[in-house]
Order: sequence, then structure tokens, then C-alpha cells
Amino acid sequence: METRAYDITYLDDAMSSLGAMLDYAVNTCGEDLQLFYSRFLSSNVSTALSMANPKYLAGMSGIELAVKVAGSTGDNLPVEDDFIDMGSPEYWTGWTLAYINWYLCIDYRTLQARGVTVQSLWDRYPTLHEADLSKSVRFAQKRLEEAAHSINPLKQARINAGLTQRELAAISNNTIRNIRAWEQGQRSLNNASAASLWRICHVLGIRPSDILTYTAEF
Repeated sequence: METRAYDITYLDDAMSSLGAMLDYAVNTCGEDLQLFYSRFLSSNVSTALSMANPKYLAGMSGIELAVKVAGSTGDNLPVEDDFIDMGSPEYWTGWTLAYINWYLCIDYRTLQARGVTVQSLWDRYPTLHEADLSKSVRFAQKRLEEAAHSINPLKQARINAGLTQRELAAISNNTIRNIRAWEQGQRSLNNASAASLWRICHVLGIRPSDILTYTAEF
């Protein structure tokens, strides 16, 4: 019997919550999809949803989750009893990401770092939103396989986050010279300061292990 991320009884709630969170943040509050998702990854909300924490699934709506993400990453969103469009690309993207997280038992940060990005899935909405979820899973598995051959995990994570080297350097308070050296293998991130490493991971919504230890095993 295959092991999933959590019991299937939580799955519908997880899928609905993540879908509603993205739909509300983007379509009601005008947030940028990629940037908001990066904030979601850097917050404890992504971990709580990956683990099907009942407080977040049963106790909070998707709108409340969006507000929680914003608040924990230094911003505010209004709490409004707004309509959630379950047919929007953003809702489908969050809904499907939750399924992929559950089915493959891979947390959201690792999925993002290894190529299953919020944007890559959103781009597939026209061709996959009416298809069986198994096709979305196969898409994710293909991206994971391709990422296993990536020569530099920091570069891949930066591209996944939609940032240029200069933008990552500025936001993470590093020099572009360091970013380039780390991506080109001229310097090792293993020798970077803990503060620099933490800032980079915070911006990209990933864990240190995603860029310090890269493995093809999923």
C-alpha cells in the first residue's frame, strides 16, 4: 500500500483551501501569483497544509489562509466575505498543487525548488484543467525528473521563483557577484554565511537542503 502525505479524509479540504487562498489573493486582492506563492512557501502555512494541520484545514477558510500568509510575511490583506471562483486558473492551480503534494508526498517547497512551480502549473490550465488529475501528476513527475539533472539547484530555484540574479541579490541583501559565483560553481554555498543562506532561502521559499544537498531521489 502506497504512503501518502496524510490521510485521504483531509484531501478535499486541503485542495479547496489552497485553491481558495490563491484565487482570493490574486483575483480579489490583486496579488501577483508567483510572488504571493513565494510568500506562502516562506510562511508556516505551507508546512501546516502539507501536514494537514486541522487548525489550518478545518479551522480556517482559504481567505483566512491568504490573510495569514500575508501577515506572516510582513503585509496585510483585507478579510472580506468574497466570492471564490472555483473555475479560475488560480483556484485550479492551488487545488491541483494540493493533490500533487498529497499524491507524491513531497512538500510544497521541495516541489517548487525542483520545478513543479506555481507558474508552470498555471500555464497548463488550458490543457489540464478538464483532464483527470493523473495527467497533472504525470506532468509533475516529468518536471521532477528533469530537475534531477539540473546542474545548479540555486539557479533552478531562482528561475522557479521568477527572479533575475540582480533581483535575488537585492532582495536577499547579497551581491550579484556572489549570486553569480554560487550559480556557476565558482564558490560553494556550503561556505556561505548562515545569514546569507537563510536570506536566500527565505526569498525563494525553499529550505537550505534544497540548494546545499541536491539529490535525484524523490
